[in-house]
Amino acid sequence: MKKTKKILVIEQGFHEDLKNILSIFPEKTIHEDGSVTVAQVNNPYFLVNDKWNIHFIGEIKQFEELVSNYNYANKNIFFRFTNPTINLEVKYVYYQQLFNDLWTISSAFNAYQFPLNKMAEFLNKKYSELTSLLDLDIDKVEREYLFWLNENGVTTHRLRQKIIQKDLVEKTPAAGILRRIYNMLFQYTDNREEFEKDKWDVRVLHKRKNH
Repeated sequence: MKKTKKILVIEQGFHEDLKNILSIFPEKTIHEDGSVTVAQVNNPYFLVNDKWNIHFIGEIKQFEELVSNYNYANKNIFFRFTNPTINLEVKYVYYQQLFNDLWTISSAFNAYQFPLNKMAEFLNKKYSELTSLLDLDIDKVEREYLFWLNENGVTTHRLRQKIIQKDLVEKTPAAGILRRIYNMLFQYTDNREEFEKDKWDVRVLHKRKNH
């Protein structure tokens, strides 16, 4: 079957929109009756800082308990992409994953830090002129990335042993992060109608059907 290449047009003002989103953040308050209120906090911390500190995030109400239970050594997320627009796009993905409760604090600050550093090192060296991750031919660039990781002594695949099913060979976090970030950025910024996409989100279809 012939694969259809995903195409997403980067519209004028795309990166300005990301800047506006990162200039505020939602703070959730859970009340005694179980109700939740959300306040939009005007603070550009996530936009202007290339180092996100866990103590700042721990001051945001919905993260207080999660951060208090965090016991790893890494206390910062470093965004080290040379091109500021790539830095912006990756920050945007991290922001969405954290504030939509899709990543745990330990994943963002600990598990993904080494992979993120490797991704930044690769793109800074090989694609320093890149202005958007969405401009990548992701299949081609991922092959280059895996080859580069192997050349630099970073394990790219591991065996996951299963008791019932067959053992699986899967990418390590360092090997998988480039496509993962690319796919998440594509998903978050794809404003096409749901029926125009290669993959449909039934939650969006249901919401539109009931309007």
